[in-house]
Amino acid sequence: SHFVSTAPAARRCLAQTQLLGSLCAPMSAVCAERQSKSPNERMEQKELVASVTVWTLAGRELAVVSPVPKDVASLKAVISAQCGIPVALQRLVEQDGNRVLDDGDASLQLECSGFLLVVDEAPMFSWDHTENPCHAQLQIDGGVVKCPELRVDFVNVITKEPMRSGVHYFQFKMDHIGDEQWCGVVADPGQAGQSVPGRFLTAWAYYCGRMGTRFSSIVDGLGSLHAQGHAVKQFAKLQPAGDVIGMLVDLDRDVPAIAFELNGTLQGACPIPKDTPLWVLTVVDTSQDHVELVKLPLADAPQESIEALRGALLEVSQGTKLTGWVGDAPDIDDIPPESWSSSGSDCEL
Repeated sequence: SHFVSTAPAARRCLAQTQLLGSLCAPMSAVCAERQSKSPNERMEQKELVASVTVWTLAGRELAVVSPVPKDVASLKAVISAQCGIPVALQRLVEQDGNRVLDDGDASLQLECSGFLLVVDEAPMFSWDHTENPCHAQLQIDGGVVKCPELRVDFVNVITKEPMRSGVHYFQFKMDHIGDEQWCGVVADPGQAGQSVPGRFLTAWAYYCGRMGTRFSSIVDGLGSLHAQGHAVKQFAKLQPAGDVIGMLVDLDRDVPAIAFELNGTLQGACPIPKDTPLWVLTVVDTSQDHVELVKLPLADAPQESIEALRGALLEVSQGTKLTGWVGDAPDIDDIPPESWSSSGSDCEL
């Protein structure tokens, strides 16, 4: 239905413009006819416009908005309320395909009383730099995060936008792991920064293991599934560089589920919350850490992972309790000081 782009930003904008231009010829003719009229005729026509129609690229009418909103941001808010498409994922394009409307546009240009909606999922696999409490210590470029200026023990990094529905396949390209890392999803965006250590996270994550140690516990040392305060099952331990974690998330099942694989080999699958937005998570732990997040077509997901979501899921509650995990609403006062960064809780140190 909607065009979904996972290309880098520059190529994505160019591709959208080319694609829209090729698909919108019939509507372009209507716009051209309106714009050929005299200024007085166009003014009279604008006064008669009582609604704005939003279309998909396939030509399906998605929404009719009336009265006409005052600006682009207001129109996106109405579309979100009517259709459930988050504002951050919306790209509105003039019917002739020549211009993507900017949220900063002061007013809608209504010579054409309709727009095309492009759903752009980039915020779902782009790390959030601005809102992270430790942003000054992070270097982020889309889905790539580095932290050469890291001055605290760890930083939890989440995406700009959560998944709310659908089936999604991600890969974490682990270019360097200095100590420990967790890669998965969280339900609480307030866990970004360094306020919640990895074993206290309300998360469903692939624990990569601890580099350079012989610890033999799925709580600390070995690779494993860490979910809802439990070390559930041993997973393959990652190497310090070069491995790829695959993550398949299905939010449309009666029992939503997540499956993890390493370099294409299934590790395990477990249930995740229903009707709950989920942000993608990674944790940087040393100044050399380097992670790249990408979102790929479902056709690229291993068949083994797809089948795992349909089969018996791991029982999270049967796992080993992660010492000190305090449930869905962590109270910072309950977290032992030794679990915190040696630099304290202030990311601006």
